[in-house]
Amino acid sequence: MVNNIVERSPGNPLPKPLAGLTFVLMTAVAIVLWSIAHLVTDPHAGAFVVDTGLVLVSVGFSMLFIDWARTAVRALFFGLLALGLFALADFGQILVLTYMLRIIVPLFALYMPVNKVSSNFRIFA
Repeated sequence: MVNNIVERSPGNPLPKPLAGLTFVLMTAVAIVLWSIAHLVTDPHAGAFVVDTGLVLVSVGFSMLFIDWARTAVRALFFGLLALGLFALADFGQILVLTYMLRIIVPLFALYMPVNKVSSNFRIFA
């Protein structure tokens, strides 16, 4: 019997020390940003500083549960996309987008451990 299912390699594995270091550095930078956010005089810029810390913590937390380097690059890309959307929402005063992003970004980070655990389960296979 011929097996025509090709399993593509997802690429290089992400070293766990690198993932841990990324988590620690991003969390440390986020804590510093949250600590200096009250010093920013412009309220929109202060909100963006707080939201930047939120994105950094979320991406750093999700790095702990990523196994492949390609997935880590995608997570960093989506973090940059979230920063761009936060900049648009905070400086453009689009409150609905700001609050939606403040809910969605940490939620996606919390889905990473669930995704890692549930990826081994086959329901309809």
